[in-house]
Amino acid sequence: MTEPMVSPAAVETQPGTGDPGWLLAIDSSTEQAGVGLYDGVRLGEIVWAAGRTQTATLLSQVHHLLTLHGVSASDLGAVAVTTGPGTFNGLRVGMAVAKGLMLGLDLPLLGVSTLAAAAMPHADMGRPVVAIVAAGRGRLVWAEYGDDQAGWSAIVPPRNGVVRDLAGQLAGLQQPIVTGELTPEEEAIVGAVPGVTLVPRSLRGRRPAAVISLAWDRYQAGEADDAARLEPLYLGR
Repeated sequence: MTEPMVSPAAVETQPGTGDPGWLLAIDSSTEQAGVGLYDGVRLGEIVWAAGRTQTATLLSQVHHLLTLHGVSASDLGAVAVTTGPGTFNGLRVGMAVAKGLMLGLDLPLLGVSTLAAAAMPHADMGRPVVAIVAAGRGRLVWAEYGDDQAGWSAIVPPRNGVVRDLAGQLAGLQQPIVTGELTPEEEAIVGAVPGVTLVPRSLRGRRPAAVISLAWDRYQAGEADDAARLEPLYLGR
């Protein structure tokens, strides 16, 4: 069984005060899962290889993270959850837990694109970022992110295809940075495209901190998504 990876921040932080309220981030979009906590200063994360065990592991890891910080559920101020694209089971479990916390604790709910979370750590590089989620059976879902009139956002809608399709799109971009879920065989094809910078494998995994980064300003501004209308985006053709 793969042990979850706990960031040093999760161990070293002190119990929160509940002011302004901790933001809990949940990302169970794919076989990689993660949860994070942030109060504006202190950050903690747990990331683990969940496979298809999100139903059995997600709530226990949320509890583990809260315990590490000495935080109770009443200290939470909001919950953010990735909305996909992702697997049916992973997204279903993450959305159910997030909405359950929202209803049970009367918290604002904030949805975050899974691809945006994958791309976010590379937003300051000044180059297009292509984020990838594995769709299974040799297929991938990806989207290009960059700066436009709306700020950092997806330049084009997500696309579903095989790695050769991805390589063809990358060939038309100016020095793209590629991150996300790729097999070693797919890495070789992508890495052979001229001008592509492939993020090292150990740094390509999604971080709950990126979900928090995308949700924090909205939380501080008092925004929230309508839970009845917030739905997951499943992988598909």
